[in-house]
Amino acid sequence: MDHLDAILLAHARRERRKVAQIVAPTAIEMGVQPTDREARVIVARIRDLVSGGALEAKGSLSRPRFNELRLRSEKGSPPDADAVNAAPGRAPPR
Repeated sequence: MDHLDAILLAHARRERRKVAQIVAPTAIEMGVQPTDREARVIVARIRDLVSGGALEAKGSLSRPRFNELRLRSEKGSPPDADAVNAAPGRAPPR
């Protein structure tokens, strides 16, 4: 996973980017098509990076097309629990 993590972090920025703007180039750099299967693997790793504090998510990662990521800021807020804990295919609690 270290190689995948390095690629993901290289595509992340300090400003928020749509998850797809990180997933697609990551898949291509890894030499795979960004199909649903590969995208799910990449998004699962993104969830781990969010819960570990390397990335910040805005919204729920269970719906990656509608959410954004950025590198964690220096001051950084704690990981978004809704983004990390939401079950795939289900909206986070409100």
